Amino acid sequence: MFTLSKILRNTCSALALAAASLATYAAPLTTQLGFLIDASGSIGSTNFNTMKSGYSAALAALPTDGSIELTVVTFASGTVTVVAPTIVTAATLPGILTSINNMGYTGGSTATDAGINAISGLMTGSANFNRNLNSMINIATDGVPNNTATAITAAVNAENAGIDALTAEAIGSFDSSFLKSLVFSPLNGPCANCGTLLAVNSTPPNPMTSNPWVLPVNSFDDFPTAINAKVQASVGQVPEPGILTLMALGLVGLGFARRNRSAL
Repeated sequence: MFTLSKILRNTCSALALAAASLATYAAPLTTQLGFLIDASGSIGSTNFNTMKSGYSAALAALPTDGSIELTVVTFASGTVTVVAPTIVTAATLPGILTSINNMGYTGGSTATDAGINAISGLMTGSANFNRNLNSMINIATDGVPNNTATAITAAVNAENAGIDALTAEAIGSFDSSFLKSLVFSPLNGPCANCGTLLAVNSTPPNPMTSNPWVLPVNSFDDFPTAINAKVQASVGQVPEPGILTLMALGLVGLGFARRNRSAL
């Protein structure tokens, strides 16, 4: 007789196999995320540290299945590569977070063009880059660039190089016309005032499937919530394949057990 204990043993075996699959599962790389962070003089060290805490918390929640490649750059008068293109896994995430927590405030002017050029070059120059990936840059800034025209040219060049989307968090007072002309997505831009100015502190849409957007953030204190919403909009809608595998194999085990019981 196919007893309950046999059913449970079969089910547990299937779940153990699923757990082993989950432990070794590596998802295909699907998304490049780039974060471009304003570290210019108008930010100030206190506000920069608030931004840093927001990035650390938001990036700590990234999936670690290998589906995301992360790049982080700060810009002021020049640029600093905080995280070179790195695939996010359980092994690499602690080092990524250490780099985020250790990134320094530089002060100086606002060379937005140099920042966009630097992060775009890193992402498209990655050995993993190909045009089938979803590649997105997000810029967080509170000020006006040294040169709006060259910043917009840098955005155009980034799109031409294969970057799919550029979105922005605008903190405090900012030039909305410039930022709406800077951002782009697969649907639109960069072009004069093509971007959508979202409601203050609202939840942004997925950058790959929406008009390019600028998210106004009332203050630096609100920034951690805003950047977390941005990260979730970019990757939070992707199902965890390993969890789906676990559930599916568990159901398969139950199915086999029920079929064997019916045959006896």
